[in-house]
Amino acid sequence: MKIIPVPPTLFGIMLIVLTLGLAAPLQARSAPPKRDITINDLISIRDISSMRLSPDGKYIAFQTVQRHSDSNDFTLQWYIAATQPGATARIVDTGTEPFIIKPAGYLTGSTIAWTPDSKWIYYTKRKQDSIQVWRASLNTQQAKQITHKPGDIQSMRMGPDGKRLFFTLGRTHAEIEALKADGDRRGYLEQNPPLYYVSHGPMIPPCTDGKPRSKTFDKNLACLLTNWVYDIGAGSVRAASQAELDALPPLDDTLDVIARMGIQMSKTVRKMQTPSPDGGRLAWIENADPEVYKGVFPLMALTATTADGASLRCPAPECLDQDLVGFGGIWWHPNGREIIFKVNNDPHHSLTAFYGWTPGDQHVRPLLRSDDSLSGCQITGLRLICGHESWTSPKKIAALDLESGKLTPLIDVNPDFKAIRFTKVEKILGEDAYGHKVYGHLVYPKDYQKGKKYPLIVTQYHSYGFLRGATGHEQPIHAYARDGIAVLSFDHRLNRADYQKTAVFPGTNVAHFTNLHIKEAPATAVENMVDRLVARGIADPDHIGVTGFSYGDQVLSTMLLRRNYAAVSSAGPPSVPLHNVLPYSSNTAKAFAEIFGKPFSEKGLEMRVKYSLEAHASEIDSPILMNVTDKEVYGMLSVYYALTGEGKPVEMYTYPDEYHIKWQPAHNYWIYSRNLDWFNFWLRGAEDGDPEKAPQYERWRKLRETHATHLKRIKK
Repeated sequence: MKIIPVPPTLFGIMLIVLTLGLAAPLQARSAPPKRDITINDLISIRDISSMRLSPDGKYIAFQTVQRHSDSNDFTLQWYIAATQPGATARIVDTGTEPFIIKPAGYLTGSTIAWTPDSKWIYYTKRKQDSIQVWRASLNTQQAKQITHKPGDIQSMRMGPDGKRLFFTLGRTHAEIEALKADGDRRGYLEQNPPLYYVSHGPMIPPCTDGKPRSKTFDKNLACLLTNWVYDIGAGSVRAASQAELDALPPLDDTLDVIARMGIQMSKTVRKMQTPSPDGGRLAWIENADPEVYKGVFPLMALTATTADGASLRCPAPECLDQDLVGFGGIWWHPNGREIIFKVNNDPHHSLTAFYGWTPGDQHVRPLLRSDDSLSGCQITGLRLICGHESWTSPKKIAALDLESGKLTPLIDVNPDFKAIRFTKVEKILGEDAYGHKVYGHLVYPKDYQKGKKYPLIVTQYHSYGFLRGATGHEQPIHAYARDGIAVLSFDHRLNRADYQKTAVFPGTNVAHFTNLHIKEAPATAVENMVDRLVARGIADPDHIGVTGFSYGDQVLSTMLLRRNYAAVSSAGPPSVPLHNVLPYSSNTAKAFAEIFGKPFSEKGLEMRVKYSLEAHASEIDSPILMNVTDKEVYGMLSVYYALTGEGKPVEMYTYPDEYHIKWQPAHNYWIYSRNLDWFNFWLRGAEDGDPEKAPQYERWRKLRETHATHLKRIKK
């Protein structure tokens, strides 16, 4: 080996560098300081949906939807990634138009299907307001549109042979527009179900169930889907034959079963039917006792066939849970003997739990019990690939080991959240006045000091996974905590569980409104938990704010009749109506009539006034901010006018082109911002120094002054 001498000066430099290099590991490197969360952080999360594992289990395809409040638009991205830790997720297509479910207003994901060789994905995509089928692959540079139909693709799935893609088509865009134009010209017959809502306009369905929507009403409500096939090998589209449709396996989706068989008959159907790896056995869930559990969400039991074909029910208590809101999946272990299943678990149904059961055993094998939320799980080998989120972390993709129960992170599409500082979160358990178990999460205020009392905000009505904005995404939970406000994120699901198991539809509506308004059970559950936080010295009883959305607003309206609060934010608190706002023939109107009497009847005059928010407007002394959609504002005006007529501190904003859930990013931002400002103002006496908000605070100061004078007068 040839030796090259090193000059003395260079040797000295090398020695210094070497010395520094050796010393570096001995010096503790300080991690960059974490920052506080912002409203834009919450708005611009990349939401993962539509996860689909490839047939060979080596890849996962999924979609993300990201909101942009400044430009009021979206970025949609379709990814394919290897299912190994550290793998890079590659974007294979992008878009800007999300799927909006009307009239609910929530965003839903694209449908994704893999080819059997795990090389291509087919997916639905909305572009230029038309939903069509597209195709993409890791091996191609550009996605390709496959269908060019004149209407929207309603559903899509791969055929059993993997050579044909089946999809359904609703009315063409031209047909829908023609029906609307005809109705606008002739007028719309008032009927049930309504064809025209004052708030929504004409409701011409694109057809989604493959059956006539109605045989007794307007033709606009009755239509059939058409079925089509894309031949992958030939690259051509044609109408599907009846023989091909008959050969397709039935969909094992609860809502589809209800649509085909009705609510009552669906209670006796096997659901989540899952064959063993060799196809010789079957696992499913079924009604634990059809004579007892006749409700919308009956108690279900895990069941499987034995080697001789007989049915065997799991005897362990962990194998029982409710339909839709409980059981979350069934998978066979690769050994072909054990069944892996997911349920919600105690305490108070607050845990996500995975167990293994081998038919014939009396007990189950615990795999994982976690406060985290795992969803959309699919099996590959000895792993379940799932969406995984915690109280302080948006959804990632992770792998659950079927032997050890260990969770391994795979893909994080929101890495910026690692730099955000969150406050402590504590799960708390409680009960309503009737012993129904509930739970919630206490999000501690920033820089919490034990013994100091803090303002408290209650959010509703689900609390699991990432605590982003409560149900409806209107309450920036972690931003409240950042500003020194404690938050009780409340979950009502278990409070409704008992009557949802047993009450026969449509009697479920009667049980629902009785529990809500007559028994006031949900309100007592919230109050009990708030009182406990006051007793613990955490919550300041004079600075408590409450919120509501949808069902949470129904609970809120009851709470406002029971107590006054320092501040309230609502999507529009519904009141027990003094008059009919729905057709007498609707199930909801029938339930109201049974409980509260018909409007202006002797019973109705007594009961409806007793439980009506607007009838008690003079007694409600809570400052209320209402964020209402243009399609629901008509139902809120009577309450708003009653409160303002009594001089109460109320403000209402109406957001145009919205549905039940506000879907526009700009509106999401301003609702977060106004709610944050409102609670800071009334609970903390704090104002944002932004000059653009000066008119807002000028109005609010006047409201506060008038309110303070009113409260002094009441005390005297």
